[in-house]
Amino acid sequence: MPTVEYTVDQIDGVWMVGLGEKRFGPYSTLDKAVAAAVGAADKAEVQGYETVVTINSKPAADAGKQNAA
Repeated sequence: MPTVEYTVDQIDGVWMVGLGEKRFGPYSTLDKAVAAAVGAADKAEVQGYETVVTINSKPAADAGKQNAA
C-alpha cells in the first residue's frame, strides 16, 4: 500500500502543512496546522493510502538549559 507523508513545519513564524514539495497554509497555530494535516491524512486513508503525519518543531529556547542551583 502506498504511503503519503504530511509534515507540519514552522516557517517564518507561521505553521505550514507539507506534502512532498507542496506547502499548504499558513496556519496561525500548531493545533490548526495539525488538524489540517490529520484531516488530509484521513481523506488519503479513505482512498487506500497509508499515512504519516510528522510534526517538525524547534525546541523551546530554554529546553536545553539546566538549573544551575
